[in-house]
Amino acid sequence: MPAYQLAPEIAANIDRTAEALHGVPGIEIIVCDDGSTDGCRAAAEHAAAGHDNVSVVGYTPNRGKGAALLEAFTASTGEIVVFLDADLDLPPGQVPAFLERQRTTGVDVLVGAKQQSMEPGRYPALRRVLSKMFSLVTSLLFRLPVDETQTGLKSFRREALSETLPQLQIMRYSFDLELIVRINRAGYSIAAAPVELAVGASATGVSPRTLWEMGRDTFLIWVRSFSWPKGPS
Repeated sequence: MPAYQLAPEIAANIDRTAEALHGVPGIEIIVCDDGSTDGCRAAAEHAAAGHDNVSVVGYTPNRGKGAALLEAFTASTGEIVVFLDADLDLPPGQVPAFLERQRTTGVDVLVGAKQQSMEPGRYPALRRVLSKMFSLVTSLLFRLPVDETQTGLKSFRREALSETLPQLQIMRYSFDLELIVRINRAGYSIAAAPVELAVGASATGVSPRTLWEMGRDTFLIWVRSFSWPKGPS
């Protein structure tokens, strides 16, 4: 669970996640504080003390979501690894069914697909349009087997992450895209499953700087991908 500047809500979100996953055998929850300056890590550590299966890692300064997930992955031990954004825009109660979907399909990677739940009135119109445009562009450039890459709920077989996660060069907004492109290029199987957004999720806007960085990084991933070795399909 990557977390940044979530001090007011991180304790409640950890408790809620631990409760939602209580019935999953062998579950471990690792929260990584991505260089927050608002006391997020201290709040997370306080909450983690109340759960035997929750641990907290982190660093300073802020490095980006990709760095946080790499740090948490390094501290993990499970053969199936789930990414879940710590703001809980994607409610943790759907994780057990998500894991069962991966088990029954047998895929190496299962990616959450949220566009169906991006309903008018629950998700800003501009964000819906930008999400669809980004999906269209990435589909044309990379020919991926999934339409969405940015959703904050994904599950992986450990082998797929061990091979690709340490190779990443982009750690911020387009981190997810580079990861999925690398995994696809390495020959691992990828599928999508619908996920539900929390009411009021992602209500903030997108800054011009964020759009610029995502466009720049998407182009860099596309150029670099031509030199990445291909694995078995």
